[in-house]
Amino acid sequence: MKGSMVLCGVGGMGILKASEVIAHLVVQEGLSVRQSEVHGMAQRGGSVVTHLRYGEEVFSPLLFRGEADFMVAFEELEALRYLPYLKQGGTVILNRLTMCPPGFDPSRYPKHIPETLEGAGFAVLAVPATDIALELGDIRVTNSVLLGVLSRVFPVGTERSWEEALQKAFRGKALDLNLEAFWRGRG
Repeated sequence: MKGSMVLCGVGGMGILKASEVIAHLVVQEGLSVRQSEVHGMAQRGGSVVTHLRYGEEVFSPLLFRGEADFMVAFEELEALRYLPYLKQGGTVILNRLTMCPPGFDPSRYPKHIPETLEGAGFAVLAVPATDIALELGDIRVTNSVLLGVLSRVFPVGTERSWEEALQKAFRGKALDLNLEAFWRGRG
């Protein structure tokens, strides 16, 4: 088994932590993993992307365009920005969140992004992950909601191994809340 994914969004959304959880999961399942992060002014709300490859043997984390099996998009416009990395027929886990970049005219923000992605031949699981995180009392668990959604379709790991991967990434009360968020996303 081998595959790849791209995680994308805006700085501060937990993209790197989500990538860490997935890497833990893949290693627990006996596969190799390589990941690479790009921080584009992340501290200021800039674009952040992580490439992740997994399989029996993995030599490089960087993906070519049209190569990713999965995309986990923490924001809708970022999904469009990094869509060229997703292979035809790939799966998009999409947070139903729109954030206009500074200086961007909100009237130019693309409409109907989930439908556009589906119309282009991608499988789309669109969820209001940030809204769910806010219902749980902490916007920072948006990433765990999205991981729960990913776990429905990701070909690696069991429910138990996902929990174990989360336990490696979080501790104490943060772990409890992130597990709750994961199960809400897994639904």
